[in-house]
Amino acid sequence: MDITRIINLCEALDGHLERYQTLVDYVAEEKKCLLELDLDRLFISSQNKERLALDIQDNIKELVEGINEVALMLGLPLTPQPLLADLVMHVPKPFDNRLNDGSIKLERLKNIILRENEANRNFIEEAVRMVNESINILTGANQLKGDGYKSDGRAGEKKLTLPVKLSKEV
Repeated sequence: MDITRIINLCEALDGHLERYQTLVDYVAEEKKCLLELDLDRLFISSQNKERLALDIQDNIKELVEGINEVALMLGLPLTPQPLLADLVMHVPKPFDNRLNDGSIKLERLKNIILRENEANRNFIEEAVRMVNESINILTGANQLKGDGYKSDGRAGEKKLTLPVKLSKEV
């Protein structure tokens, strides 16, 4: 068994984990910029995040190639695409633990990124709604609105639509 391929896969996984951890940091920075309304830092953070996402895409190809090489070496089928977890049972120690730990960390980081991105998206959407409602109030577009006419021909109740309160607890 050629452990060089396994070592190369572990190194590619380590690089992938570092990139994902950096992405977690960028998403946290983005959240902080949103809360502080620091648009200059937000722009820079978004650019960094975009570059890193492209780098991660390139690294995924390297990781998949490494997984496939090790799977072939171990006599495992390539269809469906083997996962790190599929290799864990077949590689020698200490590589089994290293691949298993890496797989778990990668899943955890991915979930953090998804959760934080969703929170940031919700914050931005709420901020946009608040700005739109403020503009409506300032321009008079958010005037008293009636329910139309009642069955007896009289005008219905007038209601004032107020803006939604924006929460900074994201």
